[in-house]
Amino acid sequence: MVVEYAYLYVAPGKEEEFEHAFAEGRPILAGAQGCERVELFRDAERPSSYLLRVTWQRLEDHVEVFPHSDAGRRFAELVAGFFAEEPEVRHFAATEVAA
Repeated sequence: MVVEYAYLYVAPGKEEEFEHAFAEGRPILAGAQGCERVELFRDAERPSSYLLRVTWQRLEDHVEVFPHSDAGRRFAELVAGFFAEEPEVRHFAATEVAA
């Protein structure tokens, strides 16, 4: 299992539109090969910033399969236009003490 943390920086004033677009795209992302869980959090201190947390079965499901899939392209079309800067994406593997 790998957990993706993506820090998203939405253009100020576009937050509500982004959230609607994300809500439309969430089922696409959640149904992608290897995707187990999708969560979006709005930054309580910087309202134009978000944390996207996605649990994947394997790192390859996110970095190799998803970007080249129809689901990946459809999801990107819905949300990519809202970013003020490039998202910062990190991946974390579960440890024995994760629970």
